[in-house]
Amino acid sequence: MYDVYYTTGGGPWVNAGTDTWVNLWLELIAPKLEVKPVLLIHRNKPRGHEDFQFPIEAHWHGDDLKKFEKIIKDCRRIHILHGHYTPIRVIEENKHKIYSNVIHNSLDHILLGTHGTDVPLQVHPFSDSQWEHSINEYAKHSIWVGLYDIKYKNKNIPNFYEFKHNIPLSNSNKVGFAARTEARKNPHYMERVSGYVFTDSEDFKVMWKNFQRLDLKNVKIYHYDSSFKDKFYNMDWGISHSAFSYEPFGYGIFEAVDRGKLPIIHTSWCKELEYPYRASSKTEFHHIYSKLLETPFEEKKKWFNVIKSFMIENFSDKDKWMNDLLNIYNI
Repeated sequence: MYDVYYTTGGGPWVNAGTDTWVNLWLELIAPKLEVKPVLLIHRNKPRGHEDFQFPIEAHWHGDDLKKFEKIIKDCRRIHILHGHYTPIRVIEENKHKIYSNVIHNSLDHILLGTHGTDVPLQVHPFSDSQWEHSINEYAKHSIWVGLYDIKYKNKNIPNFYEFKHNIPLSNSNKVGFAARTEARKNPHYMERVSGYVFTDSEDFKVMWKNFQRLDLKNVKIYHYDSSFKDKFYNMDWGISHSAFSYEPFGYGIFEAVDRGKLPIIHTSWCKELEYPYRASSKTEFHHIYSKLLETPFEEKKKWFNVIKSFMIENFSDKDKWMNDLLNIYNI
């Protein structure tokens, strides 16, 4: 007897918060499961990591499709750690086995967050709002990891973050953007500022620099590679563009603070936090940025300490996160 844990990513190729979540699950949850777990990764194995070994039995969709589908067919339960945002045949055919589904983002909120704003690119071709609704109807337990309310009935188990760097606030006024190029991350806010971008450089150049014709002459663009992360965060920048629309959790926001960067956050993120550096449009972002250029360092440090204390006090309970998940998986 075994349970399937289905995901689209994880392992050493972290390029999104969902991958971080899956890796934490593999490290902290998988060893404590009472029924044998089998990890199914619904993607092709990335090049350069052929020798990587997961801590539990794992199979790639691209290696042997028939075996992948048979494992799902013969399992006791299906637990979706992170699924596709569109219908997947093998999941639909075995929907009666879906015991839990982890919700990492709400497509309805993404659309809501960009409607009527200055975001020039709103449609994501690989998203299906109706599928989001259906998959949560199929699952016995819907687990929402985010910090705002969504319309689906769920067990809210917010992520956690461990501060490991604790770097003091940088006094630099350059801006750093370390996120994916999707529209809700608002990459266009980087127009006409001085700083650095750390993302999929090809997508960024095609969609934003070239297609949107953004003025980025004072921005240095670095292609995302996890091995380059430390070097990027050690560069001379002290303000983080973290103004992401309807950010579910925001590992990148936490990491920016952990590494000594003062974030400009979106007005929709943790509204209960009193924090002056918020923006929901490019105009507002540039207004805050201009204000920060004239703000004394001690004032910036005060608010840096406020947001860091808020993060630690509310989102650092690893044990609670583990126990809440295990109380679902080990029933």
